[in-house]
Amino acid sequence: MFGNVLVGIDETPESLVAVAQAGALRAPDGRLMLLAVSESHLAAHAGLGALRAAGDLEAGAAAELAYARELVDADDDRLTSGDLVGLLCSECAARGATLIAVGVRSHRRLSVLTFGGHDIDALHRVSCSLLIARPGWGPHKPERIVFGVDGTPASRAAEAVARSLSVRLQCEVLPVVALGETVAPEVLREGRGDALLDPRTMVEAIVDASSKRSLLVVGREPVSDGRRRKRAVERLVYAARCSVLVVRYGAAASR
Repeated sequence: MFGNVLVGIDETPESLVAVAQAGALRAPDGRLMLLAVSESHLAAHAGLGALRAAGDLEAGAAAELAYARELVDADDDRLTSGDLVGLLCSECAARGATLIAVGVRSHRRLSVLTFGGHDIDALHRVSCSLLIARPGWGPHKPERIVFGVDGTPASRAAEAVARSLSVRLQCEVLPVVALGETVAPEVLREGRGDALLDPRTMVEAIVDASSKRSLLVVGREPVSDGRRRKRAVERLVYAARCSVLVVRYGAAASR
């Protein structure tokens, strides 16, 4: 699991958080690539200062890549220019990556809908699992791995990944059953001794059960997820105080 990891790096320090945490989640014999991207096209917004802004963006991405090389033992790295998420998607397809990692941006949902953001853009565009990294842990391991249980295939995929990571990283795992939403009867019959029952919605329950040092794991089917689940995953990313691992299950995500 996560034997081929790709990390997106821009000129922001949040990129280094993604690098450190991706290094921790990478399989012991897995590969890690650092893709640093100077989004020089954004410099056009600077008007007369566009040339200088483009140079600053390129210098910033190069500097973050240099720091990233010190943080992790990467198998490959590259500095280029263009659209970060678009290049990550292309590189993912070419290399068969099973996990992409990006740093979170501090934003509100409305501002992202208006101006965009790498983390949310990646959530909607990448075809493999995605780590949206927030400061709080890394490069070693999270303190706790939290996931929701409702009996859907997506939640079962998230549980499988969460429990596997908890064993490998030797950290606490906490399944959450949100009674404020529809829960498959077999979930209650399974009687997980380590589960937390919460009367609220899933997003409210698992966000409250986590801290900055946690990792939230949520499942998402690559193509045919319903609109309701897509919105729930997006709300979780906005509301979380910690890193969120979105597991895209199926053939592409199982390697």
